[in-house]
Amino acid sequence: MVTKMVKAELMEDKVIVEEQKDASRIYNKGFFGIYDGKLELNLVEACYLLDKGKFEVEKNGKKLDLKKFMEHSLSYIPDFEIKYFVYRDLRERGYVIKEGNDFVLYERGKKPPAKPSFTVKAISERAKFKIKEMAEFIEKAKNKLIVGVADEEGDLTYYIAKFFKLKGGLKERKYEGKIILLNDRCIVWDENLMEKLKEDFIGRDFGKYIQISLTETCYLAEKGAKIIKNGRKIGMKRFIQHAKKIQPDIENRFKVYSELRKLKLLPKTGFKFGSHFRVYSSEPEKSHAPYLIHVVGSDYEATWAEISRAVRLAHSVKKEMIFCMVDDEIKYIRLKRITP
Repeated sequence: MVTKMVKAELMEDKVIVEEQKDASRIYNKGFFGIYDGKLELNLVEACYLLDKGKFEVEKNGKKLDLKKFMEHSLSYIPDFEIKYFVYRDLRERGYVIKEGNDFVLYERGKKPPAKPSFTVKAISERAKFKIKEMAEFIEKAKNKLIVGVADEEGDLTYYIAKFFKLKGGLKERKYEGKIILLNDRCIVWDENLMEKLKEDFIGRDFGKYIQISLTETCYLAEKGAKIIKNGRKIGMKRFIQHAKKIQPDIENRFKVYSELRKLKLLPKTGFKFGSHFRVYSSEPEKSHAPYLIHVVGSDYEATWAEISRAVRLAHSVKKEMIFCMVDDEIKYIRLKRITP
């Protein structure tokens, strides 16, 4: 007995299955499209079903193969192939995924009318990573945001992107004493101040003196210490002017450093890990740093290859990769690689 092939009609940017029995069967098997006596599918869903041989698609009485259907879809959705690769991959993994403003994804084993758990954003590896755009994606998502990045071979890498809250258990205090400004770093000889810095794990102890960074110097000066250059005290404004010649983003780094201290965290240099700070939530002698923080302005852009490298490195050293966007307010954006 020859099984009759299901027929579907292409109507510009959607595909319709008119036969009620066929429409009902396709919908109930995978919750594809919108069912109301007939089945209405978007182009991505229809492409998947055509690819899997679930129906034939016609337009004005002429049958379309997969190649022609994709060409048609590209004229309506410029990044159609990227969206399709992500959709297809998640369907093949057994998920129910439907199209909203982006895609919405249901937890494994769940289906409509249950509430979807994730919003999925499909992106090409060739697209620019823009930190402000990523913040907007997170804000607009009605649930957890997954970013699916398709590489040039069609392989997918997935990230959970979210605003992240940090909190530690280390206290702040006031400081007194002199800090000697050299050029791109500072030295503390003052024994009383040295003792407090050792207790608070600030700077690096070289025995007879402690070396501190320009960012740490800003923080200590704000908390009461004095900055000395060529035997004379200099104010914060003049120090910042000096520091910006060496480290142009000193003001943003200092804003973040200062806020992290208020959150009872301890930032230390993250240079060895390719980021600005490694951040401790408790005493460094008793724990490792759970976070890597990279401080960026709201105009920050990078390639997805750079982002992938940063996230993978953080994971390899058992840390969370957090991009800290300094704008009107400070936002911490965590990217974490996942396997759906």
